[in-house]
Amino acid sequence: MTQISELTGLNGDTGDATDMATGARSSAAGPVWSDIIEPGNIVLDADQCGAWGRRTFGADKAVSAILRPGSRHEVAAILRTATMHRLPVHPVSRGANWGMGSRAPFEDGSVILDLSGLTVISDYDPMQGLVRVEPGVTFGMLAAYLSERESRYFVPEIGGSPEASVLANALDRGDGAIGDRWASLGDLEVVLADGRTLETGYSATKAYRLKGLHSGAAGPIVEGLFSQSNLGVVVAAWIRLEPMPGNLAVFTSRIDGLDLLPGLISAWREAQFAGAILGRSVTLWNGVKYLARENPRSSYSEDEVRLAETDTWHLSGYLLAEDSTILGLRADRVVQSFNAAGAATSGAIVRTDGVWREGCEGLLGKPSPRNLRTVYWSSDSIPGFEDMDPDADRCGLLWLCLAFPFDGKVLAEFVQCAAAVLRPYGIDLNIGVEATSFRCLLSYVSLSYRRKGEESDTAALDAYRALLAEAERMGLAPYRLANGLAKTTATEPSSLQTYLEEIRAVGDPNGILSKGRAGIG
Repeated sequence: MTQISELTGLNGDTGDATDMATGARSSAAGPVWSDIIEPGNIVLDADQCGAWGRRTFGADKAVSAILRPGSRHEVAAILRTATMHRLPVHPVSRGANWGMGSRAPFEDGSVILDLSGLTVISDYDPMQGLVRVEPGVTFGMLAAYLSERESRYFVPEIGGSPEASVLANALDRGDGAIGDRWASLGDLEVVLADGRTLETGYSATKAYRLKGLHSGAAGPIVEGLFSQSNLGVVVAAWIRLEPMPGNLAVFTSRIDGLDLLPGLISAWREAQFAGAILGRSVTLWNGVKYLARENPRSSYSEDEVRLAETDTWHLSGYLLAEDSTILGLRADRVVQSFNAAGAATSGAIVRTDGVWREGCEGLLGKPSPRNLRTVYWSSDSIPGFEDMDPDADRCGLLWLCLAFPFDGKVLAEFVQCAAAVLRPYGIDLNIGVEATSFRCLLSYVSLSYRRKGEESDTAALDAYRALLAEAERMGLAPYRLANGLAKTTATEPSSLQTYLEEIRAVGDPNGILSKGRAGIG
């Protein structure tokens, strides 16, 4: 169920078309936007705009202005004005989306809608584990908020920067340790390109006791239209937090040899099928990803890297149980099953009856930037966390996120083919894998390369397309896309794509929002 309302501001007339040249947009930016937001929240400086147009693959994009609204009403007024003047707009929550497009827009000359100032955390329900957040709220902010309140709940941490947006990552269907990020969202508040607001779920009704609790309000479930799309700007949403387990164990496993991978995957699937392992609680990395977190590529020999691509695999996971006795038995059984598959496996209990073992505090729900080190695999060195800026440091990186059946033979076949496809481009296979259920695996392939100019960017994009074509040959497809990159090698739009274009035309008649996002527009 949805509810649409008008916000105060400019009328809905789309006006006459203005000159679409980049220069005209830049010259128009000042007088248009200063009527809506404070001048101090308008950035026209060429250097600052240039920095926001950088990304870790492909050519930089031209940015005509950066607007920093301080409220949802200002977001609506900006979008309404942009529609009237046919100015392309690209919303950015926090911009820590390296390898997926960073902060850069799809279209040159776009205005960046910087939502980092929308940082309200509200309506926290300590009993139900609900909280409402705006797009500027980071993982670090929300973790601190919950810690201050000694919450029994946590938000699954991101594999990237603690400065990333909780809401944006969920809308992009990002990964998390224990819990499905996308499934945790409910009752979105969305601003359409024409300035109207739309509420979904029970927030669209008078059932105030049900807000955020459940995504199944009567009628079509429309939240998915605003995930990985350009159909609106989500300015707030409810998040269903994960309960902090009273009893928790961790385990790690390693195999050496691609021939052992199907057996390892089979043991994992059986444990998940039986309920011993929950969805999103296990991560599998190949050796290159593991090495990349420690040192740049130049620290290793060619033989070490080649072996790490396909033969070395590291698995780690969490186990939960209602009491410590059951947890101990479950951990023993899982360790034994993985060892029987030829994997060197060990485990430890880190929390019992709500008390952390010394040194394990913060193992869940405390975001860490440690995995950002992998972004610098092809660089000469890895800077300290406080100095990391992959865009400014000109890191070469893009992601291909593919879904797989939970079948070790299929994964092993892809790994072998992918390493061969990437090698001529000078890119090492760097892959991680998680599972949503015992049916499906979600992978993320990091294409890291040394940027030496336009030629290296072109080669990396060619490698992406070649790997995508190989995945399609195997009957696979992406579940998440880097901004501006194709989700298929097909040239003809599908009937679904056509239908999404028709939906877009209703709320974005002039096509101003992130043209080309997920192939829409």
